[in-house]
Amino acid sequence: MSMAKYLNRSVGKAGKEVAARICTLKPTEPEHHAIHLTAGENFVGRSRETGIRDSKCSKRQIQLQVDLKKAVVALKVLGVNPCGVNGLMVMQHSECELKHGDLVEIVYGRHPFEVVFSPSPTDDKEEAAPPSLSSSVPEKYERWDSVGNGKLVIFTSAGVTASEKIAGYDMDGTIIKTKSGLVFPKSTDDWQIIFPEVPKKLKSLHKDGFKICFFTNQGGIARGKVSLDDFKVKVKQIVAKLGVPIQVFIAIGDGFYRKPLTGMWQHLKTEMNEGVEIQEDRCFFVGDAAGRPETGKGATKQRKDHSLADRLFAANIGLSFYTPEVHFLGKRVEQWNKPDFDPTSVQGEVALLDPDDLTFEDHPCEMIIMVGLPGSGKSHFYSNFFKPRGYKSVNADTLKSTQNCLNACKRFLEANQSCVVDNTNVDAASRKKFLELASEMKIPCRCLVMNVPVAQVKHNIAFRELSDSMHSKIKDVVFNMMKKKYQEPALDEGFKSIHKVNFKPEFADEKQEKLYKMYLCEK
Repeated sequence: MSMAKYLNRSVGKAGKEVAARICTLKPTEPEHHAIHLTAGENFVGRSRETGIRDSKCSKRQIQLQVDLKKAVVALKVLGVNPCGVNGLMVMQHSECELKHGDLVEIVYGRHPFEVVFSPSPTDDKEEAAPPSLSSSVPEKYERWDSVGNGKLVIFTSAGVTASEKIAGYDMDGTIIKTKSGLVFPKSTDDWQIIFPEVPKKLKSLHKDGFKICFFTNQGGIARGKVSLDDFKVKVKQIVAKLGVPIQVFIAIGDGFYRKPLTGMWQHLKTEMNEGVEIQEDRCFFVGDAAGRPETGKGATKQRKDHSLADRLFAANIGLSFYTPEVHFLGKRVEQWNKPDFDPTSVQGEVALLDPDDLTFEDHPCEMIIMVGLPGSGKSHFYSNFFKPRGYKSVNADTLKSTQNCLNACKRFLEANQSCVVDNTNVDAASRKKFLELASEMKIPCRCLVMNVPVAQVKHNIAFRELSDSMHSKIKDVVFNMMKKKYQEPALDEGFKSIHKVNFKPEFADEKQEKLYKMYLCEK
């Protein structure tokens, strides 16, 4: 059936109501023909009418349900191979909504068409939005900005235009790779574009109205291993090589700007997009830190990803995520390992749960030894559970030494005051001296073990450092040493009983709860 005959069949009551508007798939490559769509159901694929002869494209590759009155198109992928919508891969049987100006690739990475309604839906509005919100003037000159006492540096190249659609990318391992083949560049000149397809893809997205943004972690600058001035030169060279306007966000050091935290994205939304509201459902992020395991052997061996930072960054914001191989090369979606702790599943409680089997009958004076890694909630549990009952805290962070802690315990117990040893106490040797003191004084000693997985402990530490500046940072080497030394407490050490405490977070406000429920760790 010819396209003209198909169009004549599809005019009905709905068509009469909106006869003034038409919908067209406008080709962006010369070998394709414009595809005129009718109100209701349409099928697009390999045919003489479309000019598509690609064997990877089914004759009925996509189904398009057109609503001319609302100026929207409901798309469903029917073909085996995915299609693309605004740079995102859409798999078989998936559905999504298209609007005026969206870019559709009939097969992902091939045969691009722009969705065009005429008159456009913006013409329906009685009043146009203020110029500052509805349009943007391209930057005339390149510029550098710095915020957060230098923790975030931003490069905006000439020609960058604000948009509600953001095409976000990591940089190292996503846009560029080293010439040397090393994991880390040996100099600021040790780089090349990772795939030949990268410049064309970025230019296509820019032409379709996307603002191209890079979001890169560069902790080496904060550690003094990389010169910021040299890195600025490198960024400008990369942008020039790609030949498309780009805004580059550079997180220097740790903190809220470093991925997977969302500081860079939040600054883009509030300060660097000229007041144009970003629509996250029309944005995406591409990165190589995706949690993929090692695969293959020999020449085909692929190293495992160094972290999950990029994938979790996208998850924290609510963006669709793709690896460079999927996005630029159209490869199949790869396997990846989920993080050991999912903060989005946490339900906040008023306070930490009391251990079910812990009673206070026949305990007029006792010693409590807390056991748990830093960040497992020991001090918080003491404040909420033991302090209201009159127990005294003994803590090496405050008293500075184990001997001072022992002396304090002895003073409290001699005064018939129960005490809590609020140290990590991760191994039997660190607990032994306190148990010996309790035995000498004929005082019962109970043990409370914080029942928190290591992955959640790391999350808690990251949350504590972000939400409370008073807490000192715990170095990875110190944490790993404590984890390695950890020995599960046993009754034969001298404990009267051992109890486990299940951790439930307590939030001061909604802002804290929102932060806790983000992915805060890169692995």
